[in-house]
Amino acid sequence: MGSSVSVVDAPAFLRPSGSAVPVRSSAGSAAPRTNRVLVVSPAVNGHVARYVHRPSSSPVPKGALVLGLLGLLGLEDRPRSARTKQRVRHVSAALSAGEYGLPPKLAAMASALSALPNDRMRYQQLMALAGKLKAMPDDLKVPENKVPGCLSVVHVSASLEEDGTVTFQGDSDALISKGLVALLVLCLSGCTPQEIASVKPEFIKASGISAALTPGRNNGFFNMFKLMNQKVAMLASPKEETEVEALQIYNTLSRKKELFKTLEPGVVKMYVCGVTVYDLCHLGHARVMVFFDIVARFLRHRGYKVTFVRNVTDIDDKIIKRSQEAGVTAQDLARRMEEEMALDAQSLGCTPPDFEPRVSESMEEITEMVDTLVKEDFAYAGKGDVYFRVRRFESYGRLSRCSLDGNEAGARVEVADVKEAPEDFVLWKSAKPSEPSWPSPWGPGRPGWHIECSAMAKKYLGTTLDIHGGGPDLVFPHHENEIAQSEAANGETYVKTWMHCAAVRSTGNEKMSKSLGNFVTIRDVLKKYDGEVVRFYLLSSQYRRPMLYSEEALAEAQDRLLKLYSSLRGAGGCEKPADCEQAQRFEAAMANDFDTVNAVAALIDLSKELLQLRQGDHGAEFQGKARQLRNLGAVLGILQRNPEEVCKGPVDDGFEEKVESLIQARADARKAKDFGKADAIREELTSMGVIIEDGAQGTSWRVASLV
Repeated sequence: MGSSVSVVDAPAFLRPSGSAVPVRSSAGSAAPRTNRVLVVSPAVNGHVARYVHRPSSSPVPKGALVLGLLGLLGLEDRPRSARTKQRVRHVSAALSAGEYGLPPKLAAMASALSALPNDRMRYQQLMALAGKLKAMPDDLKVPENKVPGCLSVVHVSASLEEDGTVTFQGDSDALISKGLVALLVLCLSGCTPQEIASVKPEFIKASGISAALTPGRNNGFFNMFKLMNQKVAMLASPKEETEVEALQIYNTLSRKKELFKTLEPGVVKMYVCGVTVYDLCHLGHARVMVFFDIVARFLRHRGYKVTFVRNVTDIDDKIIKRSQEAGVTAQDLARRMEEEMALDAQSLGCTPPDFEPRVSESMEEITEMVDTLVKEDFAYAGKGDVYFRVRRFESYGRLSRCSLDGNEAGARVEVADVKEAPEDFVLWKSAKPSEPSWPSPWGPGRPGWHIECSAMAKKYLGTTLDIHGGGPDLVFPHHENEIAQSEAANGETYVKTWMHCAAVRSTGNEKMSKSLGNFVTIRDVLKKYDGEVVRFYLLSSQYRRPMLYSEEALAEAQDRLLKLYSSLRGAGGCEKPADCEQAQRFEAAMANDFDTVNAVAALIDLSKELLQLRQGDHGAEFQGKARQLRNLGAVLGILQRNPEEVCKGPVDDGFEEKVESLIQARADARKAKDFGKADAIREELTSMGVIIEDGAQGTSWRVASLV
């Protein structure tokens, strides 16, 4: 080993029972020959603790094993003999020369550990490595840096140095896990991002390092390596780009979940088809409004700059017919219904889109696009109408998977006999007597149903969108036709990711719609339930699955929401949210195609923990986790009101005084062991719409309904 390295006895925890002392003393004298493998502990006051084992057939030369371990601990800076250097190269080649792309330091350590004769000795070496790990600052121990799949709490973080290499930091609350962290942190720090990216995680299994670990630690070790690679990727690209890679969205076009990547780093262009404003909105409209509001909120929460456009169809056959029946102009009816729609959306907690253009105010863009289609021979005019040649657009039907045979692209208006083919759809409709109209190169008229969205999307978002959304009935023909006319006019892909929110079904399991007359308006539901309750109810089902309208489900949603608010009672002004497992589950659920069902489940679990913390002396932890619950609730557009006001409802002082008096009377009865009277008082409170909750700190109460 050389005289420059002093040696002390190995600590007791590094010595198996019956082990001999090291082979060489600090004075350099030889010790009795043993059958121990060298194990190196952290340097202490300039000394290195080690012991030696020589199995009959060691796969790695002893000198290389020694140097591999000492090199990791920073004791490899002294001169080497040619023979010793060759042994080091032999160890490094053991894994790096294969398919795994290991840098020399990691290859040496992996080979050295795999050469140890048993797992107990590997554990001992890992514990020694854990002592070499530098302390990780608390501000780096944030939820997004925690390794998923680990039994213990494990954090890793990365930073890019000026010389182009990466420095890792890590920590764990368990010693063996900390050793695994140290193995990767110490061996990969100082490598370039390219070197780290070339390492294949399969080396973990091949090296035998984690062979005898529990499945949780084994998987956690593998996940740790993947997370470290992800951290390195983050250093080379904006935060938003890396987060995009972690976000999966179901694309209607491909019929599968896809990693979402924006056209422009950190920027999302999102268009959603809005409402045709001829009547009050129903719950199906509410579901689309709330869901895409949550999509925008979550994307902004993840750091994206989102431009959200949702159109208003304010000229349409149905608007014209309804206005004529009511004896008002189409414009007057549309404006009134648009205002009612805005009130409904506000009641549901929806943030207004960045742009909400009207069809009637977009005629210049519409006629310009139609004219382009005519000039490109994708459209033709006749008798004041203009139609799109569907069969000229070769990829027609790729979104809906609909064949042209037996299907018509159609439109909401009657078609004239000038159509070349049944599937051709109208782009511009010639004016009829007593109908609103606008001038165009083909005479006065109004746009067909589909062209409006293509024109307005291009005006506000450009020729290609990141996300286009809407209800389930829009896939065909509306969105199919949008693709055809937009790509024919612009010569570019129209939309990268198509999203469709499923319908709300009526009691008879039919799609809720105005045309079927089986709808329940948002306004009707709001007479019975608070808007936040309705919003929370709409989160209770996965957005791509139809949900059945149910009064029972609404009542259940109200009770669950009130319990969430109840858990926040007593929360103060803590600004820093606490790290917690439920927050990570929430983030993972939302990143998995906006899984609000499991996101809400994580919030409920967090609220249960808050109720437990409030019963004990956990003030700081309670406040931090309460702030986390409110922050996560904001992503879903809930839990932003004063918990006390929500839990006690819009009641007058007299009501509150009566409730408090009855609660005190019940407490007195229980103290006197008059449980019959106590139960009677509880029943009286229940009849008043009050729910009482007993705890270690006394009895609290809340209302049973928010309305």
